[in-house]
Amino acid sequence: MAGTLDIKRRINSIKNTKKVTKAMEIVSAAKMKKSTDRVIALRPYANAMYEMFANIAPNVAKEHPLLASREVNKVVVVVIASNKGLCGSFNSALAKLVREITLNKHILSENKEVVVDFVTVGKKADKMVKLSGYNPIASFPEIIDKRTSESIIPLVKFVFDSFEKGEYDKVVLVYTDYVNALVQNQKVRQLLPVSKKDLASQLKEMDSIDSNDSFVEKKDYLLEPSSEEVLEDLVPRVLESQVLHALLESNASEESARMMAMKNATEAASDIVDSLTLTYNKLRQAKITQEISEISAGSAALE
Repeated sequence: MAGTLDIKRRINSIKNTKKVTKAMEIVSAAKMKKSTDRVIALRPYANAMYEMFANIAPNVAKEHPLLASREVNKVVVVVIASNKGLCGSFNSALAKLVREITLNKHILSENKEVVVDFVTVGKKADKMVKLSGYNPIASFPEIIDKRTSESIIPLVKFVFDSFEKGEYDKVVLVYTDYVNALVQNQKVRQLLPVSKKDLASQLKEMDSIDSNDSFVEKKDYLLEPSSEEVLEDLVPRVLESQVLHALLESNASEESARMMAMKNATEAASDIVDSLTLTYNKLRQAKITQEISEISAGSAALE
């Protein structure tokens, strides 16, 4: 009976694991719903922010330093991942993109000699950057657990000040965009200098402008004291909106990936239990048949 006892232990062990994965699936489903609700709630604000920026930027008499494109020699890449694992391919797909960026820097700039530094949000982001051969210049793992407009201020201030001081010529955001429960896309988005084309593309994704690459129709604003000063205060708000939006998209993607991973694990556990149960029953039946045969043989010998 050693064989059947061993199989029975394995069945019980896998059933216990199935209970855990099922519970994690239910928790992740609830968290995903909460995260997607926050993303949807943020979109009207982000939409209005981008539209306002789109209409104010053309009124600036001279090219604003935060809008002007420079010769790109140094780039800082902000990578948003997770603090925890057990979320399927969520982190591995992002790690693949980070690796691709380090190997093919033309993704960031036409200058092949461009210097790339990384800022990480999430412990897994820190790990994937180090595995790519880079040490992050700054890390903000605590933001992942909060994801509020207040919590992202240190990150936004860090990249904003670095760009404004000329330490970097470009700031890029790498994160995972939520599409639905089954699909999440890894994205590379330019933060600074503020890309009009990139913002227009983002507006199109929100179904707020036409399919062309132009800004929304120009509106008349009465600005005081001036367009330049208003834009000076507006750009950091645009950055905060973009970073917060990316954080919430990433969180929704993470919980969705974790829910699907746990769902697949639960289904796999059920399949294994069914297979082991069939094997257990076959062994048990074989053992019973063998015992009946031995009894019959012994009875025949006595006769």
